[in-house]
Amino acid sequence: MITQATVEEIYSQVVKPLLPSERLKLATMILNDIPPQAVVDYSEEWTEEDYRDFGAVSWAYITQRLEEEERDAETG
Repeated sequence: MITQATVEEIYSQVVKPLLPSERLKLATMILNDIPPQAVVDYSEEWTEEDYRDFGAVSWAYITQRLEEEERDAETG
């Protein structure tokens, strides 16, 4: 298995010296070789963490809007 240090060494010694067009070609090849499901979970099901995150963001948005409305009412 390749370690992080090895990956950084490969990049600095092999990839970085390449011409930009060659690096782009290499990056495209690497990205095209990774199946989408390996990177993103496409599940339609919400987890408990998803519900908590949604609730926290929703309350933050509601609080922000209420504060804006209060400021508008005071200055209006």
